[in-house]
Amino acid sequence: MFKKIKAVLTKDLFSTDDSLSDSSNKENVPESAIVNHNQLLSEIKILSSIAKTLDSDSFTQSDFLFYLDIRASFAQNNGAYEGLENSAELLRVAIAAQSIFLKIEQTELRYRSLKQQEYYNYVLQILTEEFSELEKEEEEDNGILIAKKKATSKKVYSPEAFKDKLDQKLAEINSTVKSEEGKTALNDYAESVKQLATKNDIGLRLLYLFKRTDIKDLSILRVLSDMVNYLQSKDLRKTNAVVDLVRKNQEIFIQVTRIIGLPKSKETLENYALILQYLGLSKKHEKNSEQFFRLIEVMQQWVTLYNTIEDHRSQYPAKEYNLPPEYKKEIMGVDIYRKYEKYIDIFK
Repeated sequence: MFKKIKAVLTKDLFSTDDSLSDSSNKENVPESAIVNHNQLLSEIKILSSIAKTLDSDSFTQSDFLFYLDIRASFAQNNGAYEGLENSAELLRVAIAAQSIFLKIEQTELRYRSLKQQEYYNYVLQILTEEFSELEKEEEEDNGILIAKKKATSKKVYSPEAFKDKLDQKLAEINSTVKSEEGKTALNDYAESVKQLATKNDIGLRLLYLFKRTDIKDLSILRVLSDMVNYLQSKDLRKTNAVVDLVRKNQEIFIQVTRIIGLPKSKETLENYALILQYLGLSKKHEKNSEQFFRLIEVMQQWVTLYNTIEDHRSQYPAKEYNLPPEYKKEIMGVDIYRKYEKYIDIFK
């Protein structure tokens, strides 16, 4: 993907004898092309400035680089990490949003009027509709419910549209609920579900899976969260503490596989340990990770602009054109690209 950038970075496009040729025999670059080129330079300058602001010395510290390497191994399905990324990410989000899931569960258990149950059922209905184009596969060997998006799916997830459905049904049901306590419970319930309706649909997909499985007690998420917190004081580059913790709590992981869709062939103490290690590292580097991946997103946009500028410049070779000074300027941001080239490619 980045061959073009690498080729340009290893040579000087303008260090040729062509610059010594008679400029009177050359054409001038069209004014419209110069305007377009300079606009692109202005845009990449903005991206480079944002990237420079986001960059941090902490991104090159050994502990953070270890975390990135582990995350890269999941993303690339390398060796022992093959097939674990989706399950690890589902579990990470489930733990991060545990308070929301537990509040939803507790509300459903405590408030059981017919109207309240009607709303709970409606939530499951629209979740099912939202993910009706998911391919639901029941693994025969261990009964795990796995939800995967079909490649041909044309349904577009919209958090705003989902929230609108929640609000419309809530207004309808609240008009028939007499007690203020009952209305407050439903309002809080709706708000909890809305918190899961983010730009990424993974939170709602988890809620869908929780409702589709027969796991009744989601307090196991709190237990897992306690494990992750316990590991914050440990050296996670060494797996001894992680493996020991998994060994003592293996039953918890067996239960949670029903939610995260870990295939039976992957249900091993070693794989649970790899996932738990990833969860511990993700928690430990949560703040830096968020900033780092914002930087990666910016640099991926930078790559697109860089290639566009180089494509534009290649249309006006120095042999044939009198190049304005702007065409000979070094493009800003190359230093940051070189610094994180590996990760820009992996985390695309």
